[in-house]
Amino acid sequence: MTNLDAAGSIPPSIRVELAHAAVCNLARRAGVDLLVVKGPGMDPLVGFKGRASADVDVLVRPDEVGRFLDLVKAHGWWARDRFETGSPFGHSTTLFHPTWGDLDVHRLIPGIGVDPSVAFDVFWASRIDVTLGGQPCPHPQPAAQALVLVLHAARSEGSPRAGQDVVHAWTDAPSEQQAAILALVDRLDAHVAWAAGTGDLEAFRGDSSYRLWAVASRGGGRLEEWRARVEAERSWRAKAMIALRAPLVNTDHLAMLLGHRPTRTEVLVEFVDRFRRGAVEMARRGKGRP
Repeated sequence: MTNLDAAGSIPPSIRVELAHAAVCNLARRAGVDLLVVKGPGMDPLVGFKGRASADVDVLVRPDEVGRFLDLVKAHGWWARDRFETGSPFGHSTTLFHPTWGDLDVHRLIPGIGVDPSVAFDVFWASRIDVTLGGQPCPHPQPAAQALVLVLHAARSEGSPRAGQDVVHAWTDAPSEQQAAILALVDRLDAHVAWAAGTGDLEAFRGDSSYRLWAVASRGGGRLEEWRARVEAERSWRAKAMIALRAPLVNTDHLAMLLGHRPTRTEVLVEFVDRFRRGAVEMARRGKGRP
Protein backbone atom coordinates (compact mmCIF):
# COMPACT_ATOMS: atom_id res chain seq x y z
CA MET A 1 0.00 0.00 0.00
CA THR A 2 1.37 3.45 -0.93
CA ASN A 3 1.37 6.45 1.38
CA LEU A 4 -1.36 7.99 -0.73
CA ASP A 5 -3.50 4.84 -0.45
CA ALA A 6 -2.98 4.76 3.30
CA ALA A 7 -3.88 8.44 3.66
CA GLY A 8 -7.04 7.85 1.67
CA SER A 9 -8.22 5.28 4.22
CA ILE A 10 -7.96 7.78 7.10
CA PRO A 11 -10.97 10.05 7.79
CA PRO A 12 -10.08 13.54 6.45
CA SER A 13 -10.56 15.26 9.80
CA ILE A 14 -8.15 12.83 11.49
CA ARG A 15 -5.59 13.11 8.69
CA VAL A 16 -5.66 16.92 8.90
CA GLU A 17 -5.21 16.90 12.68
CA LEU A 18 -2.29 14.48 12.42
CA ALA A 19 -0.79 16.59 9.64
CA HIS A 20 -0.85 19.61 11.95
CA ALA A 21 0.86 17.53 14.63
CA ALA A 22 3.56 16.39 12.20
CA VAL A 23 4.31 19.91 10.97
CA CYS A 24 4.38 21.44 14.45
CA ASN A 25 6.58 18.64 15.76
CA LEU A 26 9.09 19.10 12.93
CA ALA A 27 9.23 22.86 13.48
CA ARG A 28 9.64 22.56 17.24
CA ARG A 29 12.47 20.02 16.94
CA ALA A 30 14.25 22.26 14.42
CA GLY A 31 13.77 25.43 16.47
CA VAL A 32 11.59 27.12 13.84
CA ASP A 33 8.92 29.53 15.09
CA LEU A 34 5.57 29.11 13.38
CA LEU A 35 1.90 29.70 14.14
CA VAL A 36 -1.01 27.66 12.88
CA VAL A 37 -3.54 29.96 11.23
CA LYS A 38 -7.05 28.61 10.63
CA GLY A 39 -7.73 24.89 10.87
CA PRO A 40 -9.19 22.58 13.53
CA GLY A 41 -7.40 24.32 16.41
CA MET A 42 -9.27 27.60 16.04
CA ASP A 43 -11.09 28.90 19.09
CA PRO A 44 -14.87 28.22 19.07
CA LEU A 45 -15.38 32.00 19.08
CA VAL A 46 -13.61 32.13 15.71
CA GLY A 47 -14.31 28.93 13.76
CA PHE A 48 -17.98 28.03 13.38
CA LYS A 49 -19.14 24.56 14.38
CA GLY A 50 -18.63 22.03 11.60
CA ARG A 51 -16.09 24.16 9.72
CA ALA A 52 -13.94 21.59 7.93
CA SER A 53 -10.26 21.97 7.08
CA ALA A 54 -8.47 20.21 4.24
CA ASP A 55 -4.88 21.37 4.72
CA VAL A 56 -2.38 22.89 7.14
CA ASP A 57 -1.88 26.67 7.12
CA VAL A 58 1.10 28.07 8.99
CA LEU A 59 2.65 31.51 9.36
CA VAL A 60 6.42 31.19 9.75
CA ARG A 61 8.75 33.76 11.29
CA PRO A 62 9.90 35.59 8.13
CA ASP A 63 13.65 35.10 8.57
CA GLU A 64 13.12 31.37 9.15
CA VAL A 65 10.95 30.66 6.10
CA GLY A 66 13.81 29.37 3.93
CA ARG A 67 15.04 27.01 6.64
CA PHE A 68 11.52 25.72 7.25
CA LEU A 69 10.95 25.03 3.55
CA ASP A 70 14.22 23.09 3.40
CA LEU A 71 13.12 21.17 6.49
CA VAL A 72 9.75 20.02 5.19
CA LYS A 73 11.15 19.21 1.75
CA ALA A 74 13.69 16.95 3.46
CA HIS A 75 10.74 15.14 5.06
CA GLY A 76 8.76 14.40 1.91
CA TRP A 77 6.89 17.59 0.99
CA TRP A 78 7.33 19.02 -2.51
CA ALA A 79 6.39 22.46 -3.79
CA ARG A 80 3.30 22.95 -5.93
CA ASP A 81 4.09 26.61 -6.57
CA ARG A 82 6.28 29.51 -5.45
CA PHE A 83 5.60 32.66 -3.46
CA GLU A 84 5.81 34.68 -6.68
CA THR A 85 3.20 32.55 -8.46
CA GLY A 86 0.90 31.40 -5.67
CA SER A 87 -1.29 34.51 -5.42
CA PRO A 88 -1.43 38.22 -6.34
CA PHE A 89 -0.12 38.96 -2.84
CA GLY A 90 2.93 36.68 -3.01
CA HIS A 91 2.24 35.64 0.55
CA SER A 92 2.35 31.84 0.54
CA THR A 93 3.61 28.72 -1.15
CA THR A 94 1.85 25.36 -1.16
CA LEU A 95 3.66 22.06 -0.63
CA PHE A 96 2.23 18.55 -0.90
CA HIS A 97 2.99 15.37 1.04
CA PRO A 98 1.63 11.98 -0.12
CA THR A 99 0.48 11.17 3.43
CA TRP A 100 -0.26 14.54 5.01
CA GLY A 101 -1.63 16.44 2.02
CA ASP A 102 -1.23 20.17 1.40
CA LEU A 103 0.80 22.55 3.55
CA ASP A 104 0.39 26.29 2.96
CA VAL A 105 3.42 28.17 4.23
CA HIS A 106 2.77 31.88 4.77
CA ARG A 107 5.56 34.43 5.02
CA LEU A 108 3.05 37.23 5.65
CA ILE A 109 -0.68 37.83 6.04
CA PRO A 110 -2.13 39.84 3.12
CA GLY A 111 -3.76 43.03 4.29
CA ILE A 112 -1.48 43.69 7.26
CA GLY A 113 0.43 46.90 6.62
CA VAL A 114 3.23 46.71 9.17
CA ASP A 115 6.44 44.82 8.42
CA PRO A 116 5.84 41.03 8.39
CA SER A 117 8.45 40.52 11.12
CA VAL A 118 6.68 43.03 13.36
CA ALA A 119 3.32 41.38 12.72
CA PHE A 120 4.73 37.95 13.52
CA ASP A 121 6.19 39.24 16.78
CA VAL A 122 2.81 40.65 17.78
CA PHE A 123 1.09 37.33 17.11
CA TRP A 124 3.90 35.30 18.69
CA ALA A 125 3.97 37.30 21.92
CA SER A 126 0.38 36.33 22.77
CA ARG A 127 0.37 32.84 21.23
CA ILE A 128 -1.46 29.91 22.77
CA ASP A 129 -0.80 26.18 22.42
CA VAL A 130 -3.59 23.94 21.14
CA THR A 131 -3.12 20.17 21.28
CA LEU A 132 -3.65 18.53 17.88
CA GLY A 133 -2.81 14.89 17.27
CA GLY A 134 -1.16 14.75 20.67
CA GLN A 135 1.25 17.59 19.88
CA PRO A 136 1.25 21.21 21.13
CA CYS A 137 0.61 23.48 18.14
CA PRO A 138 1.14 27.24 18.62
CA HIS A 139 -1.76 29.43 17.45
CA PRO A 140 -2.42 33.17 17.59
CA GLN A 141 -4.73 34.17 20.43
CA PRO A 142 -8.48 34.25 19.53
CA ALA A 143 -8.71 37.92 18.51
CA ALA A 144 -5.71 37.48 16.22
CA GLN A 145 -7.24 34.28 14.83
CA ALA A 146 -10.38 36.24 13.98
CA LEU A 147 -8.39 38.99 12.29
CA VAL A 148 -6.52 36.48 10.11
CA LEU A 149 -9.76 34.69 9.22
CA VAL A 150 -11.58 37.88 8.18
CA LEU A 151 -8.58 39.07 6.16
CA HIS A 152 -8.64 35.71 4.40
CA ALA A 153 -12.36 36.15 3.71
CA ALA A 154 -11.55 39.55 2.21
CA ARG A 155 -9.73 37.85 -0.68
CA SER A 156 -12.20 34.99 -1.18
CA GLU A 157 -14.36 36.72 -3.82
CA GLY A 158 -17.50 36.46 -1.74
CA SER A 159 -17.49 32.68 -1.20
CA PRO A 160 -20.34 31.39 1.02
CA ARG A 161 -17.93 29.92 3.58
CA ALA A 162 -16.04 33.20 3.78
CA GLY A 163 -19.34 34.89 4.53
CA GLN A 164 -20.00 32.41 7.33
CA ASP A 165 -16.53 33.02 8.70
CA VAL A 166 -17.10 36.78 8.90
CA VAL A 167 -20.50 36.42 10.55
CA HIS A 168 -19.25 33.98 13.19
CA ALA A 169 -15.81 35.46 13.87
CA TRP A 170 -16.82 39.12 13.72
CA THR A 171 -20.51 40.01 13.42
CA ASP A 172 -21.72 37.62 16.13
CA ALA A 173 -18.64 37.95 18.34
CA PRO A 174 -19.01 39.32 21.89
CA SER A 175 -18.29 43.03 22.26
CA GLU A 176 -15.07 42.35 24.19
CA GLN A 177 -13.80 40.16 21.36
CA GLN A 178 -14.73 42.76 18.76
CA ALA A 179 -12.85 45.44 20.68
CA ALA A 180 -9.75 43.23 20.85
CA ILE A 181 -9.95 42.55 17.11
CA LEU A 182 -10.28 46.24 16.22
CA ALA A 183 -7.30 47.03 18.44
CA LEU A 184 -5.25 44.61 16.33
CA VAL A 185 -6.58 46.14 13.11
CA ASP A 186 -5.20 49.48 14.30
CA ARG A 187 -1.94 48.09 15.65
CA LEU A 188 -1.16 46.11 12.50
CA ASP A 189 -2.46 48.72 10.02
CA ALA A 190 -4.97 46.33 8.46
CA HIS A 191 -7.73 48.87 7.83
CA VAL A 192 -8.27 48.51 4.07
CA ALA A 193 -8.31 44.72 3.98
CA TRP A 194 -10.46 44.62 7.11
CA ALA A 195 -12.95 46.94 5.42
CA ALA A 196 -12.96 44.65 2.37
CA GLY A 197 -13.76 41.68 4.59
CA THR A 198 -16.49 43.41 6.56
CA GLY A 199 -18.25 45.21 3.71
CA ASP A 200 -16.96 48.76 4.17
CA LEU A 201 -14.34 48.95 1.42
CA GLU A 202 -15.90 52.01 -0.24
CA ALA A 203 -14.68 54.08 2.69
CA PHE A 204 -11.16 53.55 1.30
CA ARG A 205 -11.81 54.30 -2.37
CA GLY A 206 -8.94 56.78 -2.43
CA ASP A 207 -6.38 54.29 -1.13
CA SER A 208 -3.81 52.89 -3.58
CA SER A 209 -4.74 49.32 -2.59
CA TYR A 210 -8.49 49.87 -2.96
CA ARG A 211 -8.73 48.38 -6.45
CA LEU A 212 -6.70 45.30 -5.50
CA TRP A 213 -8.96 44.55 -2.54
CA ALA A 214 -12.02 45.24 -4.65
CA VAL A 215 -10.92 42.56 -7.12
CA ALA A 216 -9.89 40.18 -4.32
CA SER A 217 -13.17 40.51 -2.45
CA ARG A 218 -15.63 40.83 -5.35
CA GLY A 219 -13.89 39.19 -8.28
CA GLY A 220 -12.75 40.61 -11.60
CA GLY A 221 -10.92 39.87 -14.84
CA ARG A 222 -7.21 39.24 -15.21
CA LEU A 223 -6.53 42.67 -16.73
CA GLU A 224 -8.35 44.29 -13.85
CA GLU A 225 -6.31 42.26 -11.36
CA TRP A 226 -2.96 43.17 -12.91
CA ARG A 227 -3.88 46.85 -13.11
CA ALA A 228 -4.84 46.71 -9.44
CA ARG A 229 -1.57 45.02 -8.52
CA VAL A 230 0.44 47.73 -10.26
CA GLU A 231 -1.54 50.48 -8.51
CA ALA A 232 -1.06 48.86 -5.10
CA GLU A 233 2.75 48.85 -5.32
CA ARG A 234 4.41 51.85 -3.71
CA SER A 235 7.67 52.13 -5.68
CA TRP A 236 8.02 52.68 -9.42
CA ARG A 237 10.48 49.79 -9.59
CA ALA A 238 7.95 47.40 -8.05
CA LYS A 239 5.23 48.70 -10.37
CA ALA A 240 7.47 48.07 -13.37
CA MET A 241 8.31 44.54 -12.22
CA ILE A 242 4.63 43.67 -11.86
CA ALA A 243 3.81 45.14 -15.28
CA LEU A 244 6.62 43.16 -16.94
CA ARG A 245 5.40 39.91 -15.36
CA ALA A 246 1.79 40.41 -16.40
CA PRO A 247 2.02 38.84 -19.89
CA LEU A 248 4.05 35.85 -18.70
CA VAL A 249 2.51 32.42 -18.18
CA ASN A 250 2.22 31.21 -14.60
CA THR A 251 3.71 27.78 -15.25
CA ASP A 252 3.02 26.60 -11.69
CA HIS A 253 -0.69 27.30 -12.07
CA LEU A 254 -0.71 25.78 -15.55
CA ALA A 255 0.93 22.62 -14.17
CA MET A 256 -1.86 22.26 -11.60
CA LEU A 257 -4.48 22.63 -14.33
CA LEU A 258 -2.78 20.10 -16.62
CA GLY A 259 -1.71 17.64 -13.95
CA HIS A 260 1.92 17.73 -15.16
CA ARG A 261 4.70 20.21 -15.84
CA PRO A 262 3.77 21.98 -19.08
CA THR A 263 5.76 21.45 -22.24
CA ARG A 264 7.13 24.37 -24.24
CA THR A 265 4.28 23.96 -26.68
CA GLU A 266 1.69 24.06 -23.90
CA VAL A 267 3.29 27.19 -22.45
CA LEU A 268 3.25 28.85 -25.88
CA VAL A 269 -0.41 27.95 -26.41
CA GLU A 270 -1.28 29.42 -23.00
CA PHE A 271 0.78 32.55 -23.75
CA VAL A 272 -1.17 33.19 -26.96
CA ASP A 273 -4.47 32.40 -25.25
CA ARG A 274 -3.74 34.96 -22.52
CA PHE A 275 -3.75 37.69 -25.15
CA ARG A 276 -6.97 36.32 -26.64
CA ARG A 277 -8.67 36.34 -23.24
CA GLY A 278 -7.33 39.81 -22.56
CA ALA A 279 -8.78 41.11 -25.82
CA VAL A 280 -12.15 39.54 -25.00
CA GLU A 281 -12.10 41.12 -21.53
CA MET A 282 -11.28 44.54 -22.96
CA ALA A 283 -14.07 44.21 -25.52
CA ARG A 284 -16.58 43.30 -22.82
CA ARG A 285 -15.48 46.21 -20.66
CA GLY A 286 -15.83 48.51 -23.65
CA LYS A 287 -19.38 47.37 -24.29
CA GLY A 288 -20.23 47.85 -20.64
CA ARG A 289 -19.27 51.50 -20.66
CA PRO A 290 -22.06 54.08 -20.91
